[in-house]
Amino acid sequence: MTGRPAPPSSGRRPAKLSRDSIVNAALTFLDRDGWDALTINALATQLGTKGPSLYNHVDSLEDLRRTVRMRVVGDIIDMLNTVGQGRTRDDAVMAMASAYRSYAHHHPGRYSAFTRMPLGGDDPEFTVATRAAAAPVISVLASYGLDGEDAFHAALEFWSALHGFVLLEMTGVMNGIVDTDTVFSDMVMRLAAGMERR
Repeated sequence: MTGRPAPPSSGRRPAKLSRDSIVNAALTFLDRDGWDALTINALATQLGTKGPSLYNHVDSLEDLRRTVRMRVVGDIIDMLNTVGQGRTRDDAVMAMASAYRSYAHHHPGRYSAFTRMPLGGDDPEFTVATRAAAAPVISVLASYGLDGEDAFHAALEFWSALHGFVLLEMTGVMNGIVDTDTVFSDMVMRLAAGMERR
C-alpha cells in the first residue's frame, strides 16, 4: 500500500500549557520585552502556540497581569525576608535596600509590574499583598523603636527613596556623573540615621 510520505518533523512541540507555565513564561517575557509589550498573542508566540489556547488557563490579559503582579509581590516578600533574617537596624536596612536594587536591575520587567498598580486600588487582594511586602521592612523598623502607622509610613518613605533612585539609575540619568554605588550606600545610611532620630 502506497501513500504520501509524512511531512518531516521539526522535532519541536509546544510545551504543555498550564497556568503556572504561562505565568512563568510571562515573567520571562516581561524582563525581555517589558510590561507594555505583554499581550496574549505575543506570549502565545513565545510559547509556540496560538492566543486562544492560553484562554484555557487564563481568563483574560488582565487576569494574567494580575497573577503576574501577585507572583512578583510574593517573590519580593520572600527576598526581603531572606536577606533580613538574623539582621537588625542598619545592617538589615542596607541588606534589604541592596537586594531591592539588585532585583530591579536583574528583573526590570517584573519590577515594572510591581509598581504599575496603586496600593489602594480596586483589587483588595493586591492591596493586602503589597502591604504585606512592607512587613519585612516594618519588622526591621521595630529595632529602631518604630511601630504601627509610624513604621508603615517610614517603610513607605524608605521605599519611595529606593524606587526613585532605582528609576534614575535604570534610565541612565546618573551615568558618568557620580559613583552610583557610593551614592546609594550614603542615601541608605542617611535614611537609617533618620529612623534613629524619629
